[in-house]
Amino acid sequence: MTVTDSLCNRRQFLCYSGVTLPLISLHGYASDAKMPGASARPSPLFSDAWLRKIELELTTSVENGMPGAVLHLGNRDAPIYQRAFGVQRRYNERSLMPTPQPMREDTIFDLASLTKIFSTALAFHRLVDRHAVHLDDKVSKYLPGFSPAISLRLLLGHNSGLPADYPFYDPDKVAPGMYSQERNGTVRRLPRVPLAAPPGTQTLYSDIGFLTLGAVIEQVTGLRQDVFVTSEIYSRLGLRHTGYAPLRHGEGRDACEASERCGNTRDGHVDFPNIRARTIQAEVQDETAFYAMEQIAGHAGLFSTADELGVMCRLLLNGGTLGGYTLCSRATVDLFRYTFNLDQSYALGWQLLTPASAKLYGDIAPHVCPPGEAVGHTGWTGKCVIVDFRRGVYFLLLTNKKHTPVIALPEYWNLFEGDLTSAGKYGNIADLFYRGALLA
Repeated sequence: MTVTDSLCNRRQFLCYSGVTLPLISLHGYASDAKMPGASARPSPLFSDAWLRKIELELTTSVENGMPGAVLHLGNRDAPIYQRAFGVQRRYNERSLMPTPQPMREDTIFDLASLTKIFSTALAFHRLVDRHAVHLDDKVSKYLPGFSPAISLRLLLGHNSGLPADYPFYDPDKVAPGMYSQERNGTVRRLPRVPLAAPPGTQTLYSDIGFLTLGAVIEQVTGLRQDVFVTSEIYSRLGLRHTGYAPLRHGEGRDACEASERCGNTRDGHVDFPNIRARTIQAEVQDETAFYAMEQIAGHAGLFSTADELGVMCRLLLNGGTLGGYTLCSRATVDLFRYTFNLDQSYALGWQLLTPASAKLYGDIAPHVCPPGEAVGHTGWTGKCVIVDFRRGVYFLLLTNKKHTPVIALPEYWNLFEGDLTSAGKYGNIADLFYRGALLA
């Protein structure tokens, strides 16, 4: 029986937890068995009062311009709370829909850079645990042509020197011979992407670094990244709505959130060959993933629901084993959260909760979580995850904040109205999550 085949009864869960929670929909959740070796320390729960405070913050965000969100909280044993707010789609390009699509608890989200964690980093948990790769392997071992100074460790910690992005898909923005809107052609060109800094000298958050890690996964396993993570992770956990390119796998367009309302044009300010102008829904928003990588990449492209992401958070909180499935050893989970990069801003894939990242994860976390005890990540389309290993809890805030008008600033078209809401900034809601956890 898979994890999600075994459904927990809400009343049984509440009785087991010894608390009364507000109106919470827990249909379809996995019943996660207690794992051998898991801490016997009770996991903190959240009072009605603190849940109401979080709900008010999210409701206010929706009133102030955020289209919608799903908030999901849980501990290592089970989900605790989940609720949908607002709408998953309100625009047909620039026009408001007569009847917006309501946000649902089972809405499928474009995870953007959470792909780095729930696809690429999890794949490397498995490969490292099985000794199929080693962190200090040179990338050139798998992808000839790369600088011999770049290791897998440097890529995972954003110290490789590779740039934040490289617009292969736009011939006006790349060097001669580097234009590509075909997946294999893009991968062949990766070793020729100019470095932004010497490897190992500074932290540069890099989509290209994680795109490269995805290419390494494919070289090592002989499988395309989506095939590998589905067969080795998602299917074994019983996850039915987690994967790449949902329209190719039977999901309806309306099952998914909408992101940019006018394709990748930033409401008409951007153009390049084959650019989408229609409202994006059930397709990856990220330009490099969509145009240059055919929707399947190591840095972006993964879709999932809040509850299925919760299953993967519980997998990690239980040391890599959940419901009879083992991804990796507890030591490997710890390796990925305690191996820090050059300036201790990232572990392996994960962002560390420090004063420098407080705008994203709140001001409280850095003071109550030593580095590696809690880790997080965000996604450009409006996603935030925190996994707190010390307290055995996790936080998932999934929004569609980019499904709003662009705030047109000269030479900068990446700021949207939804970014300005409290939910779009994440930190205030993360602080409320931590206050609730600490006072429980």
